[in-house]
Amino acid sequence: MEAPEPKVFQHDRLYIQVDRGIVEVFRRTNVIGPYRYPLAWVTVYAETRRGGRTRLCFGTAEDLGEPVYGSVPGAGPVFFRHEIPTADEPLYRAFFTELAHLADRPIAS
Repeated sequence: MEAPEPKVFQHDRLYIQVDRGIVEVFRRTNVIGPYRYPLAWVTVYAETRRGGRTRLCFGTAEDLGEPVYGSVPGAGPVFFRHEIPTADEPLYRAFFTELAHLADRPIAS
């Protein structure tokens, strides 16, 4: 059986790839390295900032029933943060909704 093609999301300076159940997030900067975790453990929350910006906070879920994506921080630690224009947030939400379906986990409203 052939492995499915990786899911890729690329926007501005952020590149996200999901391959064989592993999420990898890369940012075109040398300040912070990549984020790499099993999809089943990933949690991301969107934090509204001033000036039309939204901060995405990537971490691990304490409870694997936690939403993959939402606006409320999960209980687990945050390992990676990335700011985006708030107008671009729906693009990210759509991608993480797709990942939630793959992982059979919820996405917060």
